[in-house]
Amino acid sequence: MTVPEVVVVGGGFGGLEVCKRLARAHKRGELRLTLVDKENFFQFNPLLPEVATGAVETRHIVYPLRAFCAPRGIRFLRNKVRSVDAQRKVLILHNGIELRYDQLVIAAGSSTNYFGVPGAEDIAFPFKTLMDAIRLRAHVVEMWELADQAQDADARRRLLTFVVAGGGITGVEVCASLMEMFHRTMARLYPSVPLSLVSVHLVEAGERLLGGLHVEHAEVAARHLRTAGVSVVLHRRVSQVEKDRVTLDDGAVIPAHTLVWTTGIRGASLEGAWPFAAGRGGRLQVDKHGRCLDAGGQPVAGAWAIGDAADWVDEQGTSVPQVAQGALQTGKTVAANILEGEARHSLRYFDYGYIVGLGRHSTVARPFGIPISGMIAWYFWAFYYLFAMVGFRKQLEVATDVLKGMFVGHDTSQIHERRRMLRSEDLDPNLA
Repeated sequence: MTVPEVVVVGGGFGGLEVCKRLARAHKRGELRLTLVDKENFFQFNPLLPEVATGAVETRHIVYPLRAFCAPRGIRFLRNKVRSVDAQRKVLILHNGIELRYDQLVIAAGSSTNYFGVPGAEDIAFPFKTLMDAIRLRAHVVEMWELADQAQDADARRRLLTFVVAGGGITGVEVCASLMEMFHRTMARLYPSVPLSLVSVHLVEAGERLLGGLHVEHAEVAARHLRTAGVSVVLHRRVSQVEKDRVTLDDGAVIPAHTLVWTTGIRGASLEGAWPFAAGRGGRLQVDKHGRCLDAGGQPVAGAWAIGDAADWVDEQGTSVPQVAQGALQTGKTVAANILEGEARHSLRYFDYGYIVGLGRHSTVARPFGIPISGMIAWYFWAFYYLFAMVGFRKQLEVATDVLKGMFVGHDTSQIHERRRMLRSEDLDPNLA
């Protein structure tokens, strides 16, 4: 009897959940399991704002995928999928390597969607990956360095104006983390730069921040940001981006050298197109069991998609959100179907709640439908994220960072090669 080959593409929350649930069957020889990812590490996305502001050490939120795979006997390939031959059931990897599969799980995540806004893709700072966070920190520090040497207040004000597009959880957390960094650390390190020259603008197209979350928490977050000095701009979209200004759809212009793009995502793409039907936002259409669909809307045998890569509607008609718990639940469902050998299980999505970090000792959360905020929510934030980290070593490292942050400021070192981490205009001493 031929042992089925199961290939998981993507080592994020969903991909690792599938691998965990198939690992025992793999060890028993009931299937052969391979994980493919273009990076060699799992990235804990919820702590990216803390990495971007130097509150958490960069390497502490990543976990080597080989350290995850080796103890379970899972084969790991650090490679990039270029195309899929669904007829032959073969993945074409970089350098032309072919990888055969009987069951394919696409957990490739998502990419940033700039919605065709002129200049956004070239100039704005995306905020999805570890390198995005590192690059943003380098840029923010560079803006302060240039402002410290600028000759007049107007030049300093332009350099120290930061715009964040998107008032969802990520956008709110980025603004809160930046303001905490500016007040706790930068004001002390740059005494010649008045904080009155610093401004952060959060631009949201909707009628309130944190759309879809508890209204009371959205109001708490908005009050917290405004108190910290953030200008919250509602009912507005970014319509054009230039290197020294951001234009909104009402014609308003914000003179700024920094735009952080936290709104909009698309399903991950290949060099070629996925040989399956695409749904909303470029994600792959799937049925309630997680099977990819063909152009005619029929399930494709042996092809599944989960997490951000999938346009998934559960058995209750609920659209599964593109968050970690969505990836975990869809991954669990697909793994169960693979173990059964057929599509028996469908997803009934359960919302376990949310956490929105607003800085040190200030958080809003709704675990299991119970709204909490303030210090209690901050402790919940800290302990939950420590528990959710992959590996005891990472839990210990992040715990140390959190405890350390109670007594010391943010790390503002630019330890990466500047010409790779910064835009060309950031390196120009005459920028101001």
